[in-house]
Amino acid sequence: MLEINQVQQSFRSGFWLNRVEVLKGVSFQVPTGSIFGFLGPNGAGKTTLIHLVVGMKRPREGVVLWKGVPTFQNSAKSNIGYLPERPYFHDFLTGEEFLVYFGRLSGMKKSTVLSRVDRVLASVGMAHARKLELRKYSKGMLQRIGIAQAILHDPELLVLDEPMSGLDPTGRKEIRELILELSREGRTILFSSHVIPDVEAICDRVAIIRQGKIVDTGIVSNFLEQETLGVDVEVAGLSAAQLPRLPHMSLVSEKTNSVRIQLDSRENVEVVLRAIMDAGGRIRSVAPIRSSLEERYESRESKGK
Repeated sequence: MLEINQVQQSFRSGFWLNRVEVLKGVSFQVPTGSIFGFLGPNGAGKTTLIHLVVGMKRPREGVVLWKGVPTFQNSAKSNIGYLPERPYFHDFLTGEEFLVYFGRLSGMKKSTVLSRVDRVLASVGMAHARKLELRKYSKGMLQRIGIAQAILHDPELLVLDEPMSGLDPTGRKEIRELILELSREGRTILFSSHVIPDVEAICDRVAIIRQGKIVDTGIVSNFLEQETLGVDVEVAGLSAAQLPRLPHMSLVSEKTNSVRIQLDSRENVEVVLRAIMDAGGRIRSVAPIRSSLEERYESRESKGK
């Protein structure tokens, strides 16, 4: 597993080069095979910690270990793939040339690189663009080719810093699906984000960082309240004025062809649905309402202020 234990990191800033503490005793573990979300606002210390995880820097205090080996050692680095938040791409290269260049730069033999290119491009859905110059790639395509270089050497641990930053909704969905597919191949994935729905959608574990400190960590399902907070019901065939007036029921919204109501508990669902149908309404959907990771995150934020 990836083990981060009591990590402290600082840098010097300002005219007097005063030391600013960025990470303050950060500790958590990323189990092998998991998709681990590292969640926090901009400036919380996510990228600083990622630089330590991929071995670009050493922590001033504490340790960062991959399978028991410090990540700044080459034996650990060889098992780690990395896509930074703001990668620089030589846009005059084609996708294939880009992979060969970075593969050779990382010390891979040319024959090994060439044998991996086809498989890697297919894995990220970019085989069709292998001969296209990077300057002609869309933002989503650039993210995919960036992930391709990160997995070119077939690493066990894949580290992605804000991999969905700047993407449109379609691009975000495609990258989420790609991360899930890479996980199914057996990789351990750590990715940072400040976009909570992305983490909630695909992660099985999460750590929340705020002002350089871990404020919560664990299995995503444990962050979500399992009890039902209410029930959301969509009804067609009746206007808001035609709805039966029942206790524990409130109107949420009215559209041209339907209305949405909310019940304060699931115990009243059967009675309410029967009354609506007796009045001539049609039930389009019934969904329980539960708290989200976003609500848990905002709760931790408000407590920290």
